[in-house]
Amino acid sequence: MAKRKGIVVLFALLMVFLAACSGGNTSSNPGTDTQSDTSSDTETNKSDDQSGASVELRVAWWGGQARHDMMNALFDKFEEKYPHITVVREFGTENQFVEKVTTQAAGGNAPDVVQTSSFFLNDFVARNIHMELDALVDSGDIDLSDFIVHDVDGGKVDGKLYMISLGHNITGIIHNTEMFNKAGVPLPQNGWTWDEYIQTLKDLQKSLGSEAWASEDEGGTYRGLDMFLMQRGKSMFNGNQLGFEKQDLIDWYSIWDELRKAGVVPPASIQAEEGDKPQEQSMLARGRVAMVSKSSNQLKIFQKAMKDELRIVSYPTDPNGKKVFPLIVPGMGISPNSKHPKEAAQLINFIVNDEDAAKIFRGEHGPQASKKMQAVIYDSLSEPEKLEYAFVDEMMPFTMPYPAMPGGSTSVQKLVLTENEAIAFGIKSIEQAVDDFFSQAEQILNR
Repeated sequence: MAKRKGIVVLFALLMVFLAACSGGNTSSNPGTDTQSDTSSDTETNKSDDQSGASVELRVAWWGGQARHDMMNALFDKFEEKYPHITVVREFGTENQFVEKVTTQAAGGNAPDVVQTSSFFLNDFVARNIHMELDALVDSGDIDLSDFIVHDVDGGKVDGKLYMISLGHNITGIIHNTEMFNKAGVPLPQNGWTWDEYIQTLKDLQKSLGSEAWASEDEGGTYRGLDMFLMQRGKSMFNGNQLGFEKQDLIDWYSIWDELRKAGVVPPASIQAEEGDKPQEQSMLARGRVAMVSKSSNQLKIFQKAMKDELRIVSYPTDPNGKKVFPLIVPGMGISPNSKHPKEAAQLINFIVNDEDAAKIFRGEHGPQASKKMQAVIYDSLSEPEKLEYAFVDEMMPFTMPYPAMPGGSTSVQKLVLTENEAIAFGIKSIEQAVDDFFSQAEQILNR
C-alpha cells in the first residue's frame, strides 16, 4: 500500500512539473509581464541621460528659513521625478555660505552645485568653484533658448558661461510703512537723494525711542558702497585693482559715522550681534529698524516674516552724479571636481525650465530668466511679489550689468565690513581704517 501511494505521489509531481513547463511556453503570466512592463515604463519616463545607477549630488545655497523650506520642497520634487538622484543639501546665511564654500574649494571638496551671483561669480571662477558650462548648453543638457539676454550675459566671465541665472533683481530700500505712518513721515519715492534719505532717517528716529532705529548701520555693506561709487562714475574694482580713491571711502564711512553718532542706526555692539541674521530673525522683521537696503527679491521673504506692510524704493542717489543701479543676477554653477556634471546640469535645468519647479520656486531671486517660466507663475503672484516685479520693471531703464570682480574680491568685500566695525567700536579713526583697507585690499588683489 505504501509503495502504491508513493508511486501516485511521484506521478502527480511529474504531471505538475510537465504542466508548468508547457504553460511557460504557450501562455503569458500576467503578473510577471505587467511588472516587467511597469519597470520599462518607469525607465522610459526617466531622463534619457539616466543610467539607473544611484547618484548623490551635494548642493549649497544661502538664505533664511523661508528659502530653505522652498529649496527643500524644490529638491523633493526633483527627487520624485528623478528617483535615482539624491540631493544632499547644505545651506546657511550669505556670509557663512561664502566662507564655507571657499574653504571647501580650497580643500578640493566643493559641492557639486553651488549658488552664486554677480557679487561672487568672478571670484568663484578664479577659486575653481565653477566650471565652464558652454558645452552643457550646446549639448542641450541645459536649455537657455528662452532666457532673457541680461540673464545669460550675467552668467559669463570673459565671454564664457559659468553660471545659470535663477532670475534678476535690484538693490533697493525695503521699509516698514507702519513705522513711517506712526511717525508721520512721508513714504520715500524712487529717485530720492542722499540728503532726503538722511533727513528721513532723522525724522523717523524722533518717534522710535531707544530700542528701535531708523536703519541698520550699512557702512559695512559693499553693495551700498559700490552703488555709492557708481554714482561717482567709479566702482569697487577696475580690472584686478581697486577702482576708487581713499577719499571716496572716507566720504562713505563718514556718512555712516555721522548717522551712528546721531543715534539713527544701532550702536556697534547691537549691529555686530544682530546684523547678519536670517530674514525671519532680522531687525527689520522684529520691528527693531524701519529700513534696510536689500535685493528686491527679498521683499516677499521679509513680508512673510512680519505683519506690518513693507514697500521698496530705489537706493538713494547723488543728484549731481549718475543715476545707475547694477542688475544683480543670482544663479548656480557646477564644480569642476563634480563626478556627476550631467546630473548636476539636469538639476539646474529642472530648476530653470520645469513648470512644476517654477510653481515652487516662484521667482525666488526675482523675475526668472525664462520668459515661459515667468508666464507660468505670473497670475498667481502675491501682492509683495507684484510689488517686487513692478519695482524691477520701473528700475530696469536705469540698470547696468554688474561690473566684473577679480579673484579675491569676496575677501575685499568682507574688509568693507571689518573696517566699518573698527570705526563703530572706536578702535580706529576713519582715516586709519581707510588706510588699512587699501593696504590689505591691495595685498589680496596682488597675490
